[in-house]
Amino acid sequence: MSTEELALGWPCPTADQMRAIDRDAIEKRGIPARLLMENAGRAVAQAIRRRYPHVERPLVLCGSGNNGGDGLVVARALHESDSRIEPCVVTYGSAQNRSRETAANLELWLQGRGPVVHAPSGERLRELLGAADLVVDALFGVGLSRPIEGEIADAIAAANEALAPRVAIDVPSGLCSDSGRTLGARMEADLIVTLGLPKLGLALRPLPDCALWIADIGFPRDSRDAIRVPQWWLTPDAVARRLPERPIDGHKGTFGHVLIVAGSEGKTGAAALSARGALRAGAGLVTVATPRATQPILAMQLLEAMTFPLRDVGEGIVKEGVVPELLAQLATRDVLVIGPGLGTAATTALCVRHLLAQTDRPAVVDADALNSFEGDPESLRGPGPRILTPHPGEAARLLRCSVPELQDQRADAARTLAARSEAFVVLKGARSLIAAPDGRLVINPTGGPGLASGGSGDVLSGVLGALIAQGLDAFDAAVVGTYLHGRAGELRSVGLLAHEVADRIPRVWQELLRSSESARDGGPLVPLHGS
Repeated sequence: MSTEELALGWPCPTADQMRAIDRDAIEKRGIPARLLMENAGRAVAQAIRRRYPHVERPLVLCGSGNNGGDGLVVARALHESDSRIEPCVVTYGSAQNRSRETAANLELWLQGRGPVVHAPSGERLRELLGAADLVVDALFGVGLSRPIEGEIADAIAAANEALAPRVAIDVPSGLCSDSGRTLGARMEADLIVTLGLPKLGLALRPLPDCALWIADIGFPRDSRDAIRVPQWWLTPDAVARRLPERPIDGHKGTFGHVLIVAGSEGKTGAAALSARGALRAGAGLVTVATPRATQPILAMQLLEAMTFPLRDVGEGIVKEGVVPELLAQLATRDVLVIGPGLGTAATTALCVRHLLAQTDRPAVVDADALNSFEGDPESLRGPGPRILTPHPGEAARLLRCSVPELQDQRADAARTLAARSEAFVVLKGARSLIAAPDGRLVINPTGGPGLASGGSGDVLSGVLGALIAQGLDAFDAAVVGTYLHGRAGELRSVGLLAHEVADRIPRVWQELLRSSESARDGGPLVPLHGS
């Protein structure tokens, strides 16, 4: 892998980018297309033997494109590996639409007198599925761009109802390889063996109870390097390389001072959780600037952090008039975290906007601070680097779109927000995304329902601030902090409290320090998600 790939994880190409890599390998590097198909099918067969060692009656559903050709090689390779394995091949599509390589592999299969059933009726297909102990999905690959309908949609529905496990080649049929959306009908795979590189659509949306493995099929490194793929699946070793150093002779001044502007009457918990996240992520010092009315409450909750009372004239909210006080505080602080629990009063919004316009300190902008820029992300540009941490609702308000529209195109939305604000964006959610203003996108694989509780986002803002305070740039802090936070939330799926997420950050940090390169260098098949 290139230096950039090593630094960021696995590149996740779109369909067009994958086709360009494939074309470069064939046309410029002289790799025969037939050889790539043979390698692909044999790699999938190897994965099947590893995952399902007792398989004997696989049913291989083949389309007319190259994905179908891969499936035909799978059937042949399985039978060659063990004569007890007797695959049955089901084909769809016309002979005229078969690629040259797929037609050649069908001929090879027929020469071996392997059984082939073409487009069986629904009843016949159910009989075949009932007799199978494994279903191989080789119907559609990355080229699918329209909803699946008709007999193939019916075949997918029947396969999903069968008892046999399902293995998808490259991507499950019916899944858009660019967005992860379902196109008409989708095969519910138990194992996906993706070819060469994980496709973007597989990375963007979690597939429950499904393992994802990467198969090396012989793409030259030069072909991958020749095609710019500006999005990556974040890996533990990529995060471990970016962890800030903790020198043995370090002291609290070595590890930075975070100023958190947070809290309002009734919302002190958000400020406390942000501070806890910063402390657990290694910040040397943390000060929480909060309204004078809420400062005593926070001082009682925070034993290790300092507090700074802001003038509020008894209303319990941060007001525009405290900007000079905050700028004076920032003069001796390394990073600003602003937003948790601030509230949405108009004077608070003015304070946020004026402070961010005047400070050159790195800033993490979260929660109510983001709501101060509704429909106006351009005003988030400032003299210092910024990380924005919106959940889908906050991102939709910034971009003036609906939440369903945003969720339908999460990658595009994150990149758009990063470009318009000239900030690094952490779009939170299942598979949180880290987008840079230059178009780079990192997909974070950690997280889950354990983070679905109030306050977990406040913890993340503090974690990000602490990492910047320790010397990481904004992009690295966003990448490392999002991974740490998500992994801490994976350790329990129900009843995990936000402060417990913060308290588990050190454990995840140590886990990363102990991690090795074994997953990356594990041979031609690499489990990326699931065992």
